[in-house]
Amino acid sequence: MRRWCHGFTELIVVTPRFSASRVGRALPTGVRLEICPDHRDDYLGQQVSKLYADLYTDAAVLCHLDADMVFQRPVTPADLFTGGRPRIGYRPVGQLGRYRPWLGPTEAFLGAPVAYDFMCHPPFAYPRWLYPAVREHCLVTHGMPLDEYVLGRPPRGFSEFNALGAYAYHQHRDAFAWAGREVDPPLCRWYWSRGGIDAATRRELERLSGPGL
Repeated sequence: MRRWCHGFTELIVVTPRFSASRVGRALPTGVRLEICPDHRDDYLGQQVSKLYADLYTDAAVLCHLDADMVFQRPVTPADLFTGGRPRIGYRPVGQLGRYRPWLGPTEAFLGAPVAYDFMCHPPFAYPRWLYPAVREHCLVTHGMPLDEYVLGRPPRGFSEFNALGAYAYHQHRDAFAWAGREVDPPLCRWYWSRGGIDAATRRELERLSGPGL
């Protein structure tokens, strides 16, 4: 981010309380650390943190980058918009393989069929008004706060970016630009956090981060 990102208001790292001291020692100057609650299942817990991200900043648009995503070229906030509207990538479910663990949970949350995958072109940027709207949808549709709903799901039983994208597509489609193709070249490289870092991946990460970073 220090090498490639320009024009953003601030960089915020959110971590559970149990790892806050360790994460805090690793952060460079200029990065703001925010602490979220510890959760029994932090795969679901980290999704809750993103769904409440508007509470950590007053930014008009929030850009999310997961720990296994790395910018690979110069990026400014303008790169996250098309025609003045935040851009959300999507692709038809029919283009995916049979393994779609996020689809059923997203349809259950939305209360409607979902025809697209909205978690395909990182990073993911949403206007701050979308977050409380999604939380209100959960209260009205499921009768409980969004954090309670997500943490009550089975392991890997929710997809935060698909929930945000699907709600935006169904309820506020005209407020966004919908991209069926990724920008070229892509803004990010996307790895698999649970896959470890082999020698080739480490060399690639060092190349992307630049000398001395």
